[in-house]
Amino acid sequence: MIIPEEQVTTADIKSWMGLHLLHCESSSCSQKVRILLREKGIDYTGHPINLGAEEHVNPWFLGINPRGVVPILVHDGVVHVESNDILKYLDSEIPSDTKPFFPVNESEQHFVAQNLELENNLHMDLRALTMGFIFPRRLVQKSEKTLKRWETDGIADLKREQEVKWWRDFAREGIPPQDARDSAEAHRKAFAILEDRLEASQWLIGDRLSVLDIAWFITTTRLQNAGYPLSNHPRLLAWHQRLILRPAFQEETLDPFPLRSIIAPLYQMFRRVQGTTLADLIEAG
Repeated sequence: MIIPEEQVTTADIKSWMGLHLLHCESSSCSQKVRILLREKGIDYTGHPINLGAEEHVNPWFLGINPRGVVPILVHDGVVHVESNDILKYLDSEIPSDTKPFFPVNESEQHFVAQNLELENNLHMDLRALTMGFIFPRRLVQKSEKTLKRWETDGIADLKREQEVKWWRDFAREGIPPQDARDSAEAHRKAFAILEDRLEASQWLIGDRLSVLDIAWFITTTRLQNAGYPLSNHPRLLAWHQRLILRPAFQEETLDPFPLRSIIAPLYQMFRRVQGTTLADLIEAG
């Protein structure tokens, strides 16, 4: 998706030449794009956005993407948003010596389109399990002051309104147990589809690494970190273990210190002691 030029009010980025990626290290959608860029060997200029410091709700950022979310691809001054659309654009429009990551076979195209849509539709479920089970709520919730800025600054946008509502609800009540069960069940059903697909191949389409492997690797990694029992899907677990050996997949999905090595493990330990891990919740349901 391209942001219309008249909606891009941050004028300086219109003069950016080449490929530029505004991203956050721990953003799942940013990770997808960075993995594809590395796997295809595409050079780009990265612009890290610190979500914790609220850089995504300042006027400069909202003047690029009124939705206030990452990633954003700027190519020769043109602004592209929505991670799966960015993946397709990079694969089809940017020269690379690698084979395409999107299929050319019509039946495979249909399968990829269906499953990218499924992965995209699970985005809010993925967020719920991430925010509910990987980090303490007080560490990741947004203040009402931030939400007010996000709500009122920049050009009006329906999806931004939905984002603000979600974060406001989260600050008020966290992730209710039944919502977490529903999100886990939605992922279980999706993983069952992938499990069947992997019966005949080590990749999700054909005999090669594809955009589907990238997209679902991000999801399975995040769900594992939240405590989802991926071992319930043995072929999917084996597929994930193969992919984690690839440097781009391993390195681009590492959360920054101290989240990765201190805060998240301590929070998971606290959950286990309390008997409130995601696995406990799934089993109790």
